[in-house]
Amino acid sequence: MALPHAQAQQEAGQRLVTATYTNEPLKAVLLDLQEQHALRIFYLDEWLDGVQVTHTFVAEPLPVVLRKVLTEAHLTAILYDPRTVVLVPRLSTDADTTEEREKSPGPDLANPGRGRMITLSGHVREAKTGEPSIGATVVVEELKKGTASDEKGYYTLTIPAGSYTLEVRSVGMVPDKRKLQLLQSRIVDVELFEVSNELREVEVSAVAPDQNVKSLEMGVARLSIKEIKSVPAFLGEVDVVRSVLAMPGVTTVGEGATGFNVRGGSVDQNLILQDDAPLFNSSHLFGFFSVFNPDMVEDVTLYRAGIPSRYGGRVSSVLDVKMRDGNKKIPVLSGGIGLLSSRLLLEGPIVKDKASFVLGGRGAYPGLLLRFVPDKSVRDSDGNFYDFNAKLSYTLSEKDQLMLSGYLSRDSFRFGTDTTYTWGTATGTLKWSHTFSNKLFSTLTGVAGDYAYGVSAETVPYNFTLDSDIKYKLLKADVNYEPSAQHKIGLGASSTWYNFNSGELKPSSDQSSLVQLSMPREQSLEAAAYLNHEYTLSPAISVSYGLRYSSYFNLGPGRVYVYNPEVPRRASSVTDTLHFADGESIKQYNYLEPRASVRVALGENSSVKLGYNRMVQYIHLISNTTAVSPMDIWKTSNPYLKPQIGDQVALGYFRNLHDNSIELSAEGYYKRLHNLVEYKDGARLLLNNALDADLLPGDGKAYGLELMIRRKGKKLTGWASYTYSRSLRRVKGPTPEETINSGSYFPSNYDKPHDFTVVLNQQLSRLISLSANFTYSTGRPVTYPESVSMIGGLLMVNYSDRNQHRIPDYHRLDVALTIDGTNKRGAKRLSSWTLSVYNLYGRNNPYSVFFKPAYSGNVPQAYKLSVIGSAVPAITYNFKITK
Repeated sequence: MALPHAQAQQEAGQRLVTATYTNEPLKAVLLDLQEQHALRIFYLDEWLDGVQVTHTFVAEPLPVVLRKVLTEAHLTAILYDPRTVVLVPRLSTDADTTEEREKSPGPDLANPGRGRMITLSGHVREAKTGEPSIGATVVVEELKKGTASDEKGYYTLTIPAGSYTLEVRSVGMVPDKRKLQLLQSRIVDVELFEVSNELREVEVSAVAPDQNVKSLEMGVARLSIKEIKSVPAFLGEVDVVRSVLAMPGVTTVGEGATGFNVRGGSVDQNLILQDDAPLFNSSHLFGFFSVFNPDMVEDVTLYRAGIPSRYGGRVSSVLDVKMRDGNKKIPVLSGGIGLLSSRLLLEGPIVKDKASFVLGGRGAYPGLLLRFVPDKSVRDSDGNFYDFNAKLSYTLSEKDQLMLSGYLSRDSFRFGTDTTYTWGTATGTLKWSHTFSNKLFSTLTGVAGDYAYGVSAETVPYNFTLDSDIKYKLLKADVNYEPSAQHKIGLGASSTWYNFNSGELKPSSDQSSLVQLSMPREQSLEAAAYLNHEYTLSPAISVSYGLRYSSYFNLGPGRVYVYNPEVPRRASSVTDTLHFADGESIKQYNYLEPRASVRVALGENSSVKLGYNRMVQYIHLISNTTAVSPMDIWKTSNPYLKPQIGDQVALGYFRNLHDNSIELSAEGYYKRLHNLVEYKDGARLLLNNALDADLLPGDGKAYGLELMIRRKGKKLTGWASYTYSRSLRRVKGPTPEETINSGSYFPSNYDKPHDFTVVLNQQLSRLISLSANFTYSTGRPVTYPESVSMIGGLLMVNYSDRNQHRIPDYHRLDVALTIDGTNKRGAKRLSSWTLSVYNLYGRNNPYSVFFKPAYSGNVPQAYKLSVIGSAVPAITYNFKITK
């Protein structure tokens, strides 16, 4: 029997059992032991079905009694504390037989580390659902050596043969600790049990307690859905993107803004993945909800720096969201009903323990929310969205797994009484994972997607529809090789085909005065290959270095205008037009993207990390707004629109205090950005065949310092972070018309120097928890009119240099109270209530400042637009029903 605490083992051994059981059901025996000895015993009912116990015990120690009654059920008892017992399935790999030990050449089990090297590997899964436990830590205590399970729940360790204590931990799960005698390479699969209400006081960590100090990663935030739920629910629903916004270095331009900004980057510079499928819009209803169904999410990873070489295509960050597998053991129905949105999820086995499905859907009816918006035109608006997720997981064999994932969404928002915006996404992912050995793994992934968006108006004679879309197909292969504990090698290749429709205008009736106009479609091919090596030189020093090589082909059919080089580029300066056939190469770009990082331990509880990465982005968001909208245009790189390039250097210091319960970190970074897209004053972005003439190439720099303190406690958890950062742009062209602010640096639209966030979660009791989130940030830059003048009888407004003023600062407090509806262990019907208030003290935060003409000849009058100017309460009923 594996005992995680010596004190628990000693106290249990002092309890003596005297009892006789004759053909008693095992469940009845456990209930009797539980009552007679004031125990709490945790297990799944299905493990006990059909098991009868016939035994007589006379003053026998409790651990011996448990071992005997559990033998036929193939279960092992873990004494979590003197009065808490957790039952787990006994694996054939838990102990070697006597015969094996006698035949073994016999390593020195009493002195681990002196024998030959063996490989310990296996899968970590959730016992109740059979889903892989992603990011679970597997640690060999005697060697102080560990690893984390991957997205398939797989782990592997190379260690000397010997006798060890293995501990496996995952957030929200009861830790598993067991004794192992390892004579040769073996597979040890582990099933973890979810922490029940009765065990909530026990501290459970998602990763090794010192993972932030010991790992090579910096600028990386990993969040499980259990951690995301600790952030106050917005409008009654847990939100992935709002949880990401609570991380240092991540901001948004304001309420009602789609997307997020990372370390001074624009919203299009973030690679957003859902089960490996790229998404071009991360929000519903202009940022009020994220596209990620919280019931479907398994794991979220945000890379702000130290981005692995397997990722590419964006210059600022990667948000990788993994959707969970369905329950492989029993059917489950869960969901939530709220004032503004509702959701429903169904999951279960197709073939028990081998194949499962999960289906999830959401819908929103935000009429109540719009009533809180101060602007009358917004209050008169209406909107809705829906999304559906589906995922099938199938274990073909011990070495092969197949996954099929799909996503479909649609948004519709009518602004005022006339204009309607629509957008939607459809993606599909097929992934095959193969294990060649415990050191060599591979995955082959295919993805197809379509992001369609548009706007329409019904007022005659200007009624129209304007539609755009992006279609893509992606194929990639990845191989991971771990020849030893000191070396991890990753390599792979990918290819993505894009097809862009930049706009098609159609009159919506015969009464419309508009004529049909279509922009030519653009297509391109992006290919890449990468190699990465992670090398542990010693317990104190580890390095990672890699190289990504990417190529981009702008393909026909298409046309390219030739401009007169002697004058500023504009539609009137076109001197020739080049035509390209379908599939013909218009322009090709090739880049090397090096990545490197190093970690140096300064002691047992602190380390310093240094990293560099270069990223290249070949597709561009053309927008004169600060957030993604249905009026935006995505364009491919071409002869005039060059790929964006980002170089970042980051340095971090990490330290843990009080037995790793408090984490401190300080990260500084400096970024240089090249070939950024800026716009001439008065640029026309929609339906412009000569759009290249209105775009200006620029460069930029961003730098900052991120400070964070995180507490991991039994009842109080949370973090506080402060970020000082600057994001600057410069456009210095050959003529004044192609230059902004005289060629000097100016703040970008999302430059917000000061950002402060506090997130706290207090477990008030076993059934009640309270969470709060406070955020403060500097107001974003804007351009103000400064004077007026009369020229030729016309009133002309003179504006300041670009982005030389700021809107008022932003701050907000959110709170949420979660009340569980049951404290009964093993209940098949679970429920909870979530009561939340967004913007508790009703701060009237301005989203932007607009100016209306002053007909008296004065400077135009400024007006603030606030999206939400009062407190917004919400309530949601959550439920879960198991068979």
